Amino acid sequence: MSTHEIETASSPNAAHVGHGVEDESFDPAPFRPTRRTLGFTGLTALALFAALVGVGVIPRLRASHEMDEKTRELAETPVQLTVMHASRSAAPTELALPGSVEPLQEAGVYARANGYVRDWKVDIGAPVKKGDVLAVLEVPDIEDQLLQGQATASQTNAQILQAQTQLKLAKITNDRYSSLGPSGVVTKQEVDQYQAGFEAQQANVAAVQAAHGSALANVRRLDDLKGFANLLAPFDGVVTARTAEVGQLVTSGTSAGLPLFKVAEVDTVRVFVNVPQLYAGGITVGMDAPTSVREKPGRVFAGKVARTAHELDTATRTLLTEVDIPNPDDALFAGMYGQVSFHMTGATPFLIVPATAVLIDAGGTRAAVVKDGVLHWKQVEVESDFGTQIAISTGIAEGDLVVVAPSDRLADGVRVTTTDLAPAAKTGS
Repeated sequence: MSTHEIETASSPNAAHVGHGVEDESFDPAPFRPTRRTLGFTGLTALALFAALVGVGVIPRLRASHEMDEKTRELAETPVQLTVMHASRSAAPTELALPGSVEPLQEAGVYARANGYVRDWKVDIGAPVKKGDVLAVLEVPDIEDQLLQGQATASQTNAQILQAQTQLKLAKITNDRYSSLGPSGVVTKQEVDQYQAGFEAQQANVAAVQAAHGSALANVRRLDDLKGFANLLAPFDGVVTARTAEVGQLVTSGTSAGLPLFKVAEVDTVRVFVNVPQLYAGGITVGMDAPTSVREKPGRVFAGKVARTAHELDTATRTLLTEVDIPNPDDALFAGMYGQVSFHMTGATPFLIVPATAVLIDAGGTRAAVVKDGVLHWKQVEVESDFGTQIAISTGIAEGDLVVVAPSDRLADGVRVTTTDLAPAAKTGS
C-alpha cells in the first residue's frame, strides 16, 4: 500500500474528500476577516469621522475665531463719551425744594350756642367780609333762660329798694337811741342793739346789690349767647367748607364734630418749606423765594421768606420756613404742591459737576474721570445736591474731565474718546 493510500485510509472523511464533495461542518475554524478587509473598514470610519468634524466643529471654530476678532476690534476701538471740566463756582447756587401752599389764615366756625339751624346764607366759594352772617340759629333754650335772668335781675333790683328803705329806718332809729343814751332815758343795751341792727341792714343792702349785679351779669351772658345765634365771618376771606343744613341740631363747642363753616384768607398765601440743615444757615427773612406750580407752567410767583422756626426738627433735621406770596387773582389754591427756589451762596466756592456724573451703586459713590484718553473711576464725596448739579468735596480736582453720564459697564482703564460738553467740541486720544 502506498503512502497516499495509507493517509486516505486513516482519515474519517477520506471518502468524501476523495470524491470531491465539500462538507461545511468539517471546517474547524470560523470565518476571520482578512487584513485587507480590516484596513478598508478603518479607512471608511476615519473618513466618516473626518466628515463629521468638518461639518460640525470647523464652522464653530471659524465663528468663534470671528467673534474673538470682533471682540478684539471693539476692545481696541475707544468708547465715545461726553465730558465736562469740573469747575468751582462762587456764584449763587439755586436750591429748589418742594413746599405746600396754605392760606394766610384759616378758621373753622363752630356754634357757640345750642340750637337748630334756621337758615344758612353762604356756600363754598363765596367771598365774605368780616362780620358777614354765615348762618342763623334758633336758640329757644337760651331765650327762655334770658327771660328768666331778666326777671331775676328785676327781682333783685326791687330787693335793693326794699333793703335801702329798711336801712334808712334803721339809721333813724339808731340815731335817736344814740342821742338818748347819755341822758339815761334808754339803757346801754338798747343803744347797742339798734346800732347793731343798723350795721346789719347796711350789710343786707350790700348783699342785695351784689345779687343784683350777678343777675345783670347773667342777663348779659345770656344776651351774648343769644347773639351767637348769628354765625359771623371772623375775617375777610372765602368760604371753603359748609356742613350746616336747615333744621340741623347743633351743640356748642369744638368737640361736637366738624365746623359748620370754614373761612380762609387767600389774598396772600404762604408756602411751608422744610430746608435741610446744610442750607438752613443761608435762609434769611426777606430773601426772594420765587415759586412755581405745575398747574401754571411758565409762571413764576414772587415770594419772600416771611419767617422761620429758628430751630431744626429733630426728626428730619430741617428748618421750617414760611414763604409769603401775594395772590390777588386767586391763581394759587390752598393744598397745591409748589417748587420754591432759594439763591444760596456758599462760604467757599463749590466744585460743581452734573448730577448725572455721580454714580451710586455697589461700587460706592463714584465718578468717571478721563485722563490721557483712559477712563478712571474715582470715589467721591457729595457735599451738596442742587438738583441738576452736585457739589463734590473730595475725589476729583478742579479741571478734571468728568464723564457727564457714565455707565456702570465701563471698566477702569478702558481707552475712550471724549466730546466736551462746551459748545466748542474737543476730542482726545
